[in-house]
Amino acid sequence: MCRIRGRITAELRDAGQQVNHERVERVMRIFGIVGVHLRRKVRTTVPAPSHQTVPDLIKREFTAPTPNQRYAGDMTYLPVGGGRFLYLARR
Repeated sequence: MCRIRGRITAELRDAGQQVNHERVERVMRIFGIVGVHLRRKVRTTVPAPSHQTVPDLIKREFTAPTPNQRYAGDMTYLPVGGGRFLYLARR
């Protein structure tokens, strides 16, 4: 079945119920409960063959010796449904 079966079994056992994964699977089947199947991650950016890497100027040392010496940022997009995305940039 799916991984949700094991999680439900563990939750029920923590709540004091005596169940095993087979019973949980059977009850899920009877009530039509299914886990969410995530889609495969889509590669959105393909680097050009002539792509050059940027030098690592801080040599992976993220702790600054004094304040205001090193800053980093990141940008990502969040799917919101209907094929639309929200873009998030943070410092």
